[in-house]
Amino acid sequence: MTAATVEAIDLGRLLLDLLIILAAAKIGAEVSERVHIPAVVGEIVAGVMIGPSVLDAVGLDGARGVSIAVIGEIGVLLLLLQVGMEMDLGELGKVGKASMFVAIIGVALPFAGGALTGVALGQTATTSLFLGAALTATSVGITARVFGDLRALATTEARIVLGAAVADDVIGLVILTVVVKVVSGGDVGVGTVVGTLGLAFAFLLFTGIVGLTLVPKVLRFVHRRASSGAATTVAALVITLAFAELADVAKLAFIIGAFMAGLSLGRSDQNERIAGDLGVIGSIFIPVFFVQIGINTDLAAMAKPSVLGLAAAMSVIAFVGKLAAAWGATGTRADKLLIGIGMVPRGEVGLIFASIGLSNGVLGKDLYGALLAVILLSTIITPPLLRMRVGVTGERARREAPSPTPQPTAGWLSVDHGVIDLHGIPPATQTVPLAFQAAARSSHARPSPQLLDWFAVHRDEPLTWTADDTASLVRLLRAHEPRGWRLLEVSGVLERALPEIAEAMRRRRADISDLDPQGALRFHIAERLDDLAIETGHPSDDLVLAALAADICRDTAASQPCSVALLDRLVPTADAQRIAAIVSDARLLRASADDPGGFDEREVLQLATHLATPEHARDSYRLALALGTLPTWQREALDERHALIQEALGHPELTGSEATNLAAARRLAAQRLLNEPGAIERLRFAPSSYVLSHSPDELARQSRLIEPLPRAGTVRVAVSPEPEPDHWKIDVACRDADALLAHLTEVLTTHGLDIVDATIATWPDGGVLDVFVVRSRNRPSARELAGDFETSLRRPLRAPLTVGLIAAFDNDALPWHTACDVIGPDQPGALLAVGAAFARAKVVVHTARVATSDGIIHDRFTISDRVGRKLDEAAMERVRRALAGERVGRRLSLMR
Repeated sequence: MTAATVEAIDLGRLLLDLLIILAAAKIGAEVSERVHIPAVVGEIVAGVMIGPSVLDAVGLDGARGVSIAVIGEIGVLLLLLQVGMEMDLGELGKVGKASMFVAIIGVALPFAGGALTGVALGQTATTSLFLGAALTATSVGITARVFGDLRALATTEARIVLGAAVADDVIGLVILTVVVKVVSGGDVGVGTVVGTLGLAFAFLLFTGIVGLTLVPKVLRFVHRRASSGAATTVAALVITLAFAELADVAKLAFIIGAFMAGLSLGRSDQNERIAGDLGVIGSIFIPVFFVQIGINTDLAAMAKPSVLGLAAAMSVIAFVGKLAAAWGATGTRADKLLIGIGMVPRGEVGLIFASIGLSNGVLGKDLYGALLAVILLSTIITPPLLRMRVGVTGERARREAPSPTPQPTAGWLSVDHGVIDLHGIPPATQTVPLAFQAAARSSHARPSPQLLDWFAVHRDEPLTWTADDTASLVRLLRAHEPRGWRLLEVSGVLERALPEIAEAMRRRRADISDLDPQGALRFHIAERLDDLAIETGHPSDDLVLAALAADICRDTAASQPCSVALLDRLVPTADAQRIAAIVSDARLLRASADDPGGFDEREVLQLATHLATPEHARDSYRLALALGTLPTWQREALDERHALIQEALGHPELTGSEATNLAAARRLAAQRLLNEPGAIERLRFAPSSYVLSHSPDELARQSRLIEPLPRAGTVRVAVSPEPEPDHWKIDVACRDADALLAHLTEVLTTHGLDIVDATIATWPDGGVLDVFVVRSRNRPSARELAGDFETSLRRPLRAPLTVGLIAAFDNDALPWHTACDVIGPDQPGALLAVGAAFARAKVVVHTARVATSDGIIHDRFTISDRVGRKLDEAAMERVRRALAGERVGRRLSLMR
């Protein structure tokens, strides 16, 4: 076997291992999230299942695992890079005294306890140091998630825990750096520890100065000069690798270099783009690391009594050390037990410690398994313990809350030195108003602890919503201030008062394609409305609320019910329905602009009738523009269609005190031209799509043609000239019959008449009026056509064979019907074939527009099912099959 063959086998094995690992990681994470367990636990369990302990589908030993292990190391590097980029040095500087004391105690006690336990069990000094170091970290992500779910982020306890966890990460990484250096040196002594500590601080100082001063400038230079869009992200990755390599050269943990690179990149102007691009890469590599931890786990070793005993002892130290850290909050009114529980979960950083210990040979399989058990136990058990304790403290806080006081003359809130202060004790009924008042001030100030504590006390109180609150919401939307929305989240008001918005923000945070770290707190459609104000005018409050609904509900499966549910909370039901209609009609207008040539008068009038008023049409048009950037041609098409709709809505002869919309106005104008009661009654019940397709004079003439209704098998025909030369209008009145349109089309084709346009109207009593516009040098004979129509209806339909005709459907372009475009090579009987296909698919045709260019037909039909609904996917597929000549039914259906 050649070397090339071996390499090919190794590559094939690597690809197979990656396939198994990534699939297992995704399944494990999904299952964990659904049962409210951190996703990292599911990924580790997935690794155990596919690893040597269970299925042995993937291993990390020998040639099988070298490449996977390297990919896992890249995952660790990207994980620490993300941690660094997400860390706000400004917020770290604001960590209060209580949080810092909690962090220090929460690191010192577990470290000392773990190290002493290792010594007591006869482990080496280096192993004991690693055991202690692995117990120091706190997972800020898990704790923050639980506090957020319980609407308790505003509590004193949550603020202390989250501040301490951030400080914990930094201290823990320094400890890891020192321990790795000591371990690699092979000797543990005071001099080694002090020297390593000095080197670590020197590295942090040097990389911090270089990173915070030079890295943003380098990235700015690359961004300005590079022609490739990916150059900035590649430069950021190069900087990350350089920092990691520098740490490795200094005999420090390479991940501390990645962490410092993350801090530096997070301060650059390009951090949003970098975080988004590298986040996509991280979503592939990071799960490999966590699955690798599970693969390395030996279940048999973990089941040994000695390992279980060690895990139990370390768990006690891990829990007690973090619970005792709560004494750092002495002097505050916070619940010490809740703080201690919040500090317990170890999560990702603890797993990194364990993985490094195993890879460096410091931890054996038994110790690694025991440490993994401790980390997983702390990660799984903390959320339910937090939920129980938060409930207890919340109930106690409500019982002990002081009685409300009268409102101060200057109001409940004021801003002093960048802090939003609370004055007095407001009643719980002021929760929503005060939340919005504080949110309005948050652009230049932060809430005081007293204000956050007041929100925390009332976090479970029922909320009432008023018209004033809606006005405050609109003002916040117009301000475009993400920090205001963050305050509403932290205060717990958003989740209770506007759950649809809170859920949308959760979905956005899970979207790795959003490059804006504050993207979840921004409402881009409302922002674009303001950007368009210079050309479309200042948006009304209703239009701003419509933009909010469009933004919140755009990713939901049922956007219209979502919009109505949200708006029902904000405005009276009638207004909610009206504003929700703006959202749906804005999407309708955007969809209708996809066909730049589709400005048929009937479609424009149908849209105008549906929109009903110039004001509603204008609001729908403005929101359609704000829904997203359009290509130039599509923007021009939308502008033109809106102009035509406004012209139709404001047309002088279509107005009148008795007319409520365009169809009613045109119907009324035609009725005034009639004296025959039967014809007037026939027109009263004519379909709106048919009424909109003809002038009042034509409607009056056609009503006289069909009334009284012809006998079965009898066809009446009238022919009149059109303004365009060689064009004739043929009105056909008869009773409904199988495949009627196809039969009529067959006769017109036989007479050599080129069909340009068609409209169809059907009445409940079976009356049908088909109107065709045809091209012919000579005037068609109404008598001959009527006779041939009657003859055709008495014999089976003979549809011609056609090739290459393709049907495309659009349910969004029109308010009432489905638009169907048929494209293909021009050939004899093409329209007849389409009509026969519609008949076989049991589709009702309302209008038809026929066009041919350069030997290609482009016919447009408005169609529905037999009860007037838009077509579903099954009906569309029947049309496609029928057009291809396949059999889709035993008999032809009614054609209208």
